[in-house]
Amino acid sequence: MKLSPNLKGALFSALYFLLFISITFISRDVFTIIIFTIGFVLAINLIAKGLNKLKIPMKIATIFSLISSLFFLYLLLVLLIPTVIREISNFVVFLNDFFQKGSWKILLKNQPENIVNNIENFMNSLQPKLIEMLSNFIELIPSYGQKAFTFLFFLTIGSIYLSFYFEQFKEKLQYLYPKSLRNSAKIFYDESFNQIEHYVVATLFASAFVGVSAFLAMSFLGIKYQLLLSFWAAVTNFIPVIGVVLEFIPMIVVGISSGLTTMLLFLLIMSIIHGIAFIIFISIMKDYGRINPVITIFSLLILGSIISLTGALIAVPTAMIIKVFWQIYIKPELERS
Repeated sequence: MKLSPNLKGALFSALYFLLFISITFISRDVFTIIIFTIGFVLAINLIAKGLNKLKIPMKIATIFSLISSLFFLYLLLVLLIPTVIREISNFVVFLNDFFQKGSWKILLKNQPENIVNNIENFMNSLQPKLIEMLSNFIELIPSYGQKAFTFLFFLTIGSIYLSFYFEQFKEKLQYLYPKSLRNSAKIFYDESFNQIEHYVVATLFASAFVGVSAFLAMSFLGIKYQLLLSFWAAVTNFIPVIGVVLEFIPMIVVGISSGLTTMLLFLLIMSIIHGIAFIIFISIMKDYGRINPVITIFSLLILGSIISLTGALIAVPTAMIIKVFWQIYIKPELERS
């Protein structure tokens, strides 16, 4: 059976994608470094393009974007990480005290006894799991130090080299295909990178806005562990669908200890913050990356189960690639008379 050029291109693209994903089975750490480096460079590249539109030469714009991005990253790590680690230790003590005092029972006033008992049994079973998970994380922090250094070293080196040769790198990808398939391959990669670039920058801006706004809101309301929870809010916004749920769980726990009225006010403010963050995200994305939620959820489930956290982070970009793959290779075949 003779395959059409579109189907041949689809086979080549699917093969290369599977080979790329297979890196995680060789070394998950290496795959994580590659993913974060590509994401970091995509953000740098898009910022450099924006500066280039202001008549700044592309090479100078790239250098400025690279240096400022790396400076901000390291400054953020130096300022945030030590404080966040200290707050985690205090947060473990707080959680233990929270469960022992049963502070959550304030939300169950005037509720039927059987409901109170069921929730109490659930909270009692949840307490040791949460404490154990956080305690294990604190114990593993020293061993993560070496991994973090390796990660940052290769992220920095990879970002420096790839930033300057990113356009050439994208251009060379088409030469992985036979000559007759290179035009469609170039369209496929250009469109994929274009959509992912906008997604990365939109997510960065939205997450930064949520993190900073959450810190200010908690400081205003007098809620404890502002830095830890705002850092957690920013990080979880990189995870689609379930990220918001993961973000709100510790916020509700801490909010209860500040009083029911304060907690409800805080949740209302956070809902408004997320609404604004969504507007920021949509305004940056514009017409890019409108993904069917079903595809996103399946991508999240599959990649999350295979590659854990890194898989969850690349779920939406993968869905974008699938969409472009469909439009470039599969849809023309289905519509061909």
